Amino acid sequence: MEDATRPPRFWSLDALRGGCALVVFLSHWHLWSNFPPRGEFERGLRFTLDEIYHAISGITWPTGGHHPAVLGFFVLSGFCIHFPFEWKLRHAPATPPVWRDYFRGRFWRIMPVYWAACGLGLIFVAAQHFWPVADPTLQLHARSTLAHVLIRFTGLAGVYPDEIIAGNYLLNTVAVEMVMYAAYPLIHRFAVRGAWLGLGLGFLFMQGTAVLLLIWVTPYWVFNSVFMLGIFWYAGALAAHLFVSRGWRATGAQFGAAWAFFLLTKLELVPPFYGLNLIKQAAWGLVCMLGITWALRVEERRPAPGTGPVIGGLRFAGRISYALYAVHTPVIMLTSWALWLGFGWRNYLVQLAATLVASLAVTLLVHHGIERRFYRPRGT
Repeated sequence: MEDATRPPRFWSLDALRGGCALVVFLSHWHLWSNFPPRGEFERGLRFTLDEIYHAISGITWPTGGHHPAVLGFFVLSGFCIHFPFEWKLRHAPATPPVWRDYFRGRFWRIMPVYWAACGLGLIFVAAQHFWPVADPTLQLHARSTLAHVLIRFTGLAGVYPDEIIAGNYLLNTVAVEMVMYAAYPLIHRFAVRGAWLGLGLGFLFMQGTAVLLLIWVTPYWVFNSVFMLGIFWYAGALAAHLFVSRGWRATGAQFGAAWAFFLLTKLELVPPFYGLNLIKQAAWGLVCMLGITWALRVEERRPAPGTGPVIGGLRFAGRISYALYAVHTPVIMLTSWALWLGFGWRNYLVQLAATLVASLAVTLLVHHGIERRFYRPRGT
């Protein structure tokens, strides 16, 4: 018998989350391993990784837009946050949301790892400040001010109109997630009234507002603000609504057609115009939205995930995805800094191996030592 107070956990979404985390990490691991390759083997390896990166970018990246996996994260987040509430609306409508528990759960889910990642970023900033190296990538990621550090640690980067790097610029998107979590009770209020069209128009209005904001504030903040990213979070929440209330599951044909349409937007069949990148991003958001419910359709046909290495690995990556996303930037930077300054090893293979091992080691340390101490989701 179904327990209306405990909505199911989907292994397919864990796998999707893991896939998104790995794509973000591996793309950064490749791009930021910038020591010059030497010898035929290293140059061949670099060429191979470049080709893989360009191939994946070609079929997934909204040209001029956000990282495709980051958009996937936002759609997934909207789905996963709204799904339990939508489930209870259908199975236990007399049970009102307990917002105190919601905010407590979100706080312990996000903030301990977030602060640990902030600290790692600050350690890298201090290292580069006191013992600088002449590497453009390291110099860029070490940019920071005292005001930026304070904004970052207080979690206000999602509403502070400036670009914050501070050793870990990926945390800007986490800060935008915090804004969405804080605003969710208001979103829920409209959702229970069925005002999905109004919500969608509201988020589209926010994107229009973002275009106007470009006149006054840095585009790098607008690019990673709730004004641009909120619509993808909404797409995930809408997918959860359609999935629960109307039994909607995308078919493989629908998912494939959406992906084909996205690829068509990248072929430049029409002359470039202002806002074209928004259309490309919207098309990719549709791919992510349909991809989630298509994965759930697949799971319904195969409720048990099996023990295969691919699905098992993706599910494991899904469990550590937040820690991996949060810490890998400063770990890669610190490791490269140490190789450059501390050891003088500017070897491409050593950099690849060291940044990979260090990132995974710190991710597991943060996941088991911090994340699981404060937050243990059901089913783990």
